[in-house]
Amino acid sequence: MCAIVGKLNKNKRIDHRLLEAMRDSMTHRGPDDAGMWFNAESSVGLGHRRLSIIDLSAAGHQPMTNEDESIWLVFNGEIYNFQALKQELLEAGHVFRSNTDTEVIIHAYEQWGLESIRRLRGMFAYALWDSNRRRLVLARDRLGIKPLFYAFRDGDISFASELKAIRIDLDVHCELDETAIYDYFTYRYIPTPKTIYRGVSKLPPAHFAVLENGKLTVTRYWEPEFNTRGDISEEDAIILLQQKLKEATQLHMIADVPVGVMLSGGLDSSTLLALAADTTAQPLHTFSIGFDVKSHSETHFARMVADRYKSQHHELTVTKAMASNLEHKIIELYDEPYADSSATPTFLVSELARNNVKVALSGEGGDEIFGGYGWYDLWWRMKAVDKIPLSLRRFAALPMALAPIGFKGKWTLQAAALDPISRYGKFISAFSRSDKRSLLSPEFYRRFEGYDDYWFFRKYWREDLDPFSRMQYMDLKTYLNDDILTKVDRASMAVSLEARVPLLDHELIETVFSLPINVRNKNGRQKYLFRKAIKEYLPPEILNRGKKGFSVPLYEWLKEPIAKDLEPVFDNKFISPKLMKSGNVTGSDLWPFIVMGQWLRSHA
Repeated sequence: MCAIVGKLNKNKRIDHRLLEAMRDSMTHRGPDDAGMWFNAESSVGLGHRRLSIIDLSAAGHQPMTNEDESIWLVFNGEIYNFQALKQELLEAGHVFRSNTDTEVIIHAYEQWGLESIRRLRGMFAYALWDSNRRRLVLARDRLGIKPLFYAFRDGDISFASELKAIRIDLDVHCELDETAIYDYFTYRYIPTPKTIYRGVSKLPPAHFAVLENGKLTVTRYWEPEFNTRGDISEEDAIILLQQKLKEATQLHMIADVPVGVMLSGGLDSSTLLALAADTTAQPLHTFSIGFDVKSHSETHFARMVADRYKSQHHELTVTKAMASNLEHKIIELYDEPYADSSATPTFLVSELARNNVKVALSGEGGDEIFGGYGWYDLWWRMKAVDKIPLSLRRFAALPMALAPIGFKGKWTLQAAALDPISRYGKFISAFSRSDKRSLLSPEFYRRFEGYDDYWFFRKYWREDLDPFSRMQYMDLKTYLNDDILTKVDRASMAVSLEARVPLLDHELIETVFSLPINVRNKNGRQKYLFRKAIKEYLPPEILNRGKKGFSVPLYEWLKEPIAKDLEPVFDNKFISPKLMKSGNVTGSDLWPFIVMGQWLRSHA
């Protein structure tokens, strides 16, 4: 796991000190080694910070090149099938100088060109310079586990693993994108490909970009397919799923350093511990976070699974004071406004893990892949409501427009009166248009009259899928990438921990989605097939418990009306002055405004 950075200038030399500063702004991602390479004209430069996981020797130093130095690579991530690919490449005549997965990417590109990207199984973001073709290739893994940002203008490009590195580049004009700010108040994050800055983009998951002859082309190389397997019995589907779960976990255990497990006590992380324990004779380290608000703490469930698999278990209880002390640091980690409040405990559990291991498995993706979110159940139950004419539902919801945020019944009635995309948005987004009308400053809000608040969701809305698969696909393309995986990457890499997510192995995903919906989520039941496949591994108390989520006690921590010392945070042109006088905006409703206000005070 590492940080990558680079520049290509069409008409001027790259300042070596600038690229070094950009690289070293991300030292936390790779404290073990650092390297840089420039071509003879200094028109192309690559930088790298290394966190050594596979082949800890100096042979793993990056930037890495092939035998004739015609190809140079910087790589962040892990390729879990690198050994199989290496054997295939050896048989084709390639010569290797290391035992790294990095070198496999280079020879794979030599052998198969851009098609090599599709052969990689893992999490990755990389930049490859092909001097013979004078071609720069940027690539990102299928699910967006590893980040990659770039700024392209007039044939020049700057790119990096984190936005903070690009912000250092004086060639990039980092002006605020006000549409991104408005989107943030819809989604709690800034949706791909946007960033908080105009002219700086996120490379989307499952895409690669090629810069050649001054032209940048972005291409998608992977897309999940649904319900393609046809008739298959539940028994055969269970066996198939068990095989793929074991295979994915075994591959994610490959490392030359110890591997632990982040254990929440939920189905996903508990399953990973059970499967990972089968791959090693040594007790695994496990790590759990609790809260000083008992209703939000799940450590007793985590302890139950840890005891069953005899792991060396570590726990930490997060208090309001701890969260408060970390507030500024957490906001800064993400380089742009990001309002998932579970970022704080994710950082703390990563810090706890890093004291003991360098790599930790994490259960992200299980809810998207196996259908575990509460809004799936809500969507399923509201099918009956949809039989009522939309005009009647909208009429019934009219009085709710005047009710304050949090008024009992307001949410349900308003959701029932919405078209499908808007309803999905209400389930998962931060604030509706009517909410934003009262919470954002009038001048700012007026600029977005006629704006499509749910353009990001609309982009991935697939009418060809059944309703359950449609929501899984939406979550996979939006919430998983820009919220969940962003949270885990920045929080873990801030403490130099590699977080691996076996449930997002793309071959496992392809297997699950290929199954008929009436097999994997029978009658709309959340994680139906998954529970069947893992029942032998977990005690009934874990197997049969409902979805809890990494729930942070924001309401309890922020239940008092806005304090006077927060007023300067909200003193900006985007937030309504009325918010400072409001007594009913607390907890999770307040958090996005605190984040935005703090971020603007530091960066705008």
